[in-house]
Amino acid sequence: MRIPQLPLRYSKRWSSREYRLAGNERSVSVDFNGKNSLELKTGHMARFASAAVVASSGDNSVMATVVQRKQKQGDGNGVPLQVEYRPSASAVGRIPTNFLRRELSQSDNEILISRAIDRSIRPLMPANSYETQVICKPLALDENADQIMLGINAASSALHISSAPFNGPLAAIRVSMDPRGKIFHVNPGQEELKASSMNMIVAMRRNQKTVMIELDGEETRGEQLEEALDVAFQNVERLHVAMDELGGIEKDELPEKTTTMEILEILEALARERIYYVMTDSTHDKISRDEEIKAIMEDVIGTEALQPFPPADIYQCWSFLVKKVLRETTLSTGIRCDGRRPTDFRPIRIQVDMYKKLHGCSMFQRGQTQVMSTVTFDSPTAAFHPDSVAQLLGSQRKKSFMLHYEFPSFATNDIGASRSLNRREIGHGALAEKALKPLFPTGFPYAVRLACQVLESNGSSSMASVCGGSLALYDAGVPMKNAAAGVAIGLISDEKEPETNYKVLTDILGIEDYAGDMDFKIAGTKNGFTAAQLDVKNDGLTRQQLRESLDAARAGIDHVLGKMAIIRDRPREQPKSTVPIIESMRIEPHKRVTLFRNNGYNCKLIEAETGVKISVEDESNISLLAPSQEKLQKALSMMNGVLESNTTLDFAFGSIIQAEIVEIMDRGVYVTLPGSSQRVLINNNHLSLHPIRHPDVLGLKVGDKMACTWFGRDEHTGNIRLSRKTLAGASHPATQQKK
Repeated sequence: MRIPQLPLRYSKRWSSREYRLAGNERSVSVDFNGKNSLELKTGHMARFASAAVVASSGDNSVMATVVQRKQKQGDGNGVPLQVEYRPSASAVGRIPTNFLRRELSQSDNEILISRAIDRSIRPLMPANSYETQVICKPLALDENADQIMLGINAASSALHISSAPFNGPLAAIRVSMDPRGKIFHVNPGQEELKASSMNMIVAMRRNQKTVMIELDGEETRGEQLEEALDVAFQNVERLHVAMDELGGIEKDELPEKTTTMEILEILEALARERIYYVMTDSTHDKISRDEEIKAIMEDVIGTEALQPFPPADIYQCWSFLVKKVLRETTLSTGIRCDGRRPTDFRPIRIQVDMYKKLHGCSMFQRGQTQVMSTVTFDSPTAAFHPDSVAQLLGSQRKKSFMLHYEFPSFATNDIGASRSLNRREIGHGALAEKALKPLFPTGFPYAVRLACQVLESNGSSSMASVCGGSLALYDAGVPMKNAAAGVAIGLISDEKEPETNYKVLTDILGIEDYAGDMDFKIAGTKNGFTAAQLDVKNDGLTRQQLRESLDAARAGIDHVLGKMAIIRDRPREQPKSTVPIIESMRIEPHKRVTLFRNNGYNCKLIEAETGVKISVEDESNISLLAPSQEKLQKALSMMNGVLESNTTLDFAFGSIIQAEIVEIMDRGVYVTLPGSSQRVLINNNHLSLHPIRHPDVLGLKVGDKMACTWFGRDEHTGNIRLSRKTLAGASHPATQQKK
C-alpha cells in the first residue's frame, strides 16, 4: 500500500527572530595590558535558552545561561531571581570522589561564587521582573581560573543581550596589590595572587558606579584601596563596550499594576502619620517597633476602602510605604529611628572568659545584636582538608583556622526547622574568616575552630562576629598580629537626587538594612582593612559615596577597637588550664609498626586509657594531644612500655651474624636473626659476588645457617640491611648446612 505524502509544515520557531539571533555566533575580546585577555562569545551553545554567553580567559571558560518564565511576574517585594554556579569535575579533568562519582551538591566555594554573582546582578533588575534563572557552569578550568570574575561577566553579558530587563552593562574586574603596595595587577593569575597583599574583585556599571566589592588582604590602607579602585575603573569601561558589541534583542516591557498608585494613596491617607510616629519614637526596640508596625498594618488592611484589592498588592504597597517613611524621615531630620545621628554607634557591651571550661570565649553585644564566640583547640589532624577535586576547583588546600557562623531562628524571634547550613550562613562565616585569617599566626601548633553563634540579631551580625571572634582568640592566648573589628555602613538616598542628597549611616540596624540602599560590611585593624563586602539595592555607588563610606568605616573600626581594648588589649600570656597540651615525639620508622600494627590496636588502647589523641605528623614524628600534663605522662609511659616490650635487633655496624633461612623466593631469601623471629629479606644481588637469577643456584635450603654482614638500617624506611656478598669469597664456608 502506498502511503500518501503529507505536506511539509515549518514551525514558526525556526524562522523566529530569537532563534535566528541565537544561531548567529558573535564574539568580542578585551585585552588587559597585554598580559591577559577576556573573550565573550554567544550564539554557539545552549541556543534554546533565552541567552547564553561563554566567558573565556586563557584556557578557562565559564558558560552562563538565562531563562525567563514570562507567565510569572515578581510581586515587587524582591527580584524573582535564582542564581546557581554548578560544579563540574570534568572541567578540571577529574572524576568526583564521592560514592556515586557524580556532582551531588555545591561546595562552600561554589556557594560563595553563586552569592557573588547574585549580589552583582540582582540590584540591576526591576523588582517586578519575570521569574529569571541564571545558571553558570564551568566548561574548562586550570590552576589560574578566576571563576568569580568569569562567572559575573558571563552572567551579566547573558542578561544584557537577553530580553530580560537589566540595567547594564555590568563588568567585573579583579585587582591585586604586591606586598610593597606599589604595583597593581589586573585579573592576576594564581602565582600573583599568592604573592599579593590585597585581593579585590569589584563589579561596576558605567560612570564609575560600583555595585559589588569583595576584598581581603593584609591590613590594606584606605589610600591603597582607593588606588586599586582607580585601576579597576580605568579597565572596566572596555568590558562595557565589548558587552554592547555583543548585541542582543529588544528588552521586554513589564506590565505595571494599575492598582498600585490607588492603593498607595489610600494607605498614605490612613497610615502615614501613624507610621511616622512609630519611626520617630526612639524608645522602641526591634521587637516593639515591629509589633507596632504590624498592628497598624492589620488595622488598616481591615478597612472597607482596601477590600476590593488583592492582599498581595496591599502587602507590597505597605512594605513600600514603610520604607518610604523611614527614608524620608532620616533624610529630612538627620535622626535615625532609634534616635542616633548618622555617625553614632549603638551601646557596646563586652565580656570575656565567661565559661572557664572553654579554651577561649567572648560575648559581644552591640545594641540588640549579640554574638557569642568560642575558640576550640585540637590536634593538627583536625584541620580541614578538602578532597582533590575541590582543591582543583579552587577550595583552599588546608585550613588550620576555621570560623563557623551560626544564625538560629530564635535570634530574630522566629520559628525555624533544624536544617543544614544555608547560603547566608556560609557567606557571612567566610567574610568573618577573611577578616581574621591574615592576623592568625603562621606555624601555630593547633588546629583552631572559632564558632560564632548569633544569639540576638538587629543588624550587622557578621561584623559583630569579627569583633567577638578577635576577643575570643585573645582570650584563648592566640598570638594574633592585631585585634580586628568590623562595622556595617548603610546608605539612604533621595529617589530624585540619589547622587547628591543622601546620608551615610554607621552601624546600621536591621530595618535600615531593609529600607536602605546599601550594606557595606568592612573589617580591619588599626593599620588597615582586612576584609570588605559591598551589597547595594540601588544602581550603584558614586566615587564620592564610596569614599565617604570608607571614611565612616575607618572611624567606626577605631571606635570599636577602643572599646575592645578596655576589656582585653593583648592576647592572654599563658593559655588556660583547660587548653590541651600538644607534644611531638620522634619514633624510629622501624619501631612505628609496634605501635600501629593490627589496625592500630596499641595506639587505640593508649587513647582509650588516657584520653590522649595520637596522630602521625610524618614518617618519623607523631603528635600527642593531651587534656592535661598527667594524662600526657601516662600516655608516654604506656608508649615506652609498648616499644620496649618489643625488643628490636641492633648490632654493631659490620658485625658478622649467623642467620637462618626460613623461606626461599625468586628474588631472594628470608632469614631470621638470633634472638628474634622477625623475617629479613636478602635480595639476590646481596647473596653472591656474581649476578644470580634464583637462590637455588647457590644450593641454599630452608633451615640452613649462613653468615652475613650487618649494615644497619635504612635511614628512610628503617628496614634492616644484610649482605652475604662480602663473605662469599671467604676461606671458611659462609653457609652451614642443616644437619
